[in-house]
Amino acid sequence: MGRRSSNRRRSNKNRGRDKKENPAKYYMPEPPPKREYPPCPLSGEPIDDPYSAVEDPETGRPARLDSVIKKLSESEHLGPNERIAYIGQGSFGVVEERKENGKKQVVIKKRIEFENGRTVGDWRKELSPGISRDYRPEPQPLSSLYSEEEERNFPRFSRNVG
Repeated sequence: MGRRSSNRRRSNKNRGRDKKENPAKYYMPEPPPKREYPPCPLSGEPIDDPYSAVEDPETGRPARLDSVIKKLSESEHLGPNERIAYIGQGSFGVVEERKENGKKQVVIKKRIEFENGRTVGDWRKELSPGISRDYRPEPQPLSSLYSEEEERNFPRFSRNVG
């Protein structure tokens, strides 16, 4: 019985070779600069992790996630199994933990919009170059990456459909 092509092992010999030989072809933007952020507008504590910060709607500055949860916990009337949790996209929720059939379930009882979803602060834009919708790539021209000889050897694709 012959081997099927799907069962054949592929050689890893050339995997990643192009990246090593031509690193300029795989350009990634520079990481965001390290900088100090103003203290949290809610607690006055330093912003240790800007990636987990949320935008304070009153000031537009980054606020610590734990400070926002504390503020919302104080303003909401929470039941015995309820707590405030971040549920994504600048929103928090009053969540209740339940056990049904031996399984733990979390139910969102109330959604609290905290961030203004229509605007993105400058402090957040600088955290995600290459990912953010506001990032505008500035690709290098092929002539600066490859010699004329290399460009001539690029594969050409025919538009003839047969």
